[in-house]
Amino acid sequence: MKKARENQLAYLFLAIIMIPMGVYLNYSSFIKGQFSESIILFFLGTSALMMAYLSPHLFPKDERAKTIIGKSMSANYFVLFATITLLFLAVNNQETNTLNATHVLIILFCIMVTSIPLSMVIYSKRI
Repeated sequence: MKKARENQLAYLFLAIIMIPMGVYLNYSSFIKGQFSESIILFFLGTSALMMAYLSPHLFPKDERAKTIIGKSMSANYFVLFATITLLFLAVNNQETNTLNATHVLIILFCIMVTSIPLSMVIYSKRI
């Protein structure tokens, strides 16, 4: 239990640093309506915040933690394929404002980094 508490504090510390930095770095680009590559920092901060919540649920390596992780990975398999499909359709259908490959990869990374802990949070409440 001590290891879970240490991990929880580390994740919380990272979230407290990353989320305000992500907001600060993305604010001007968001106001101008431009795509900012530093949006990754904000999504990593939200992921760290969710992992701080999940730390007591996952770090005791028991059957419940294995079930949460297993169900989360199964759900994220479908989330990522749906995201890839939507991004493929969005890139093909936009004629005036196309996304370049870097933007598509950043969007995919942000969704992946957020959806995995989010589904774990949902399953930790159900199981």
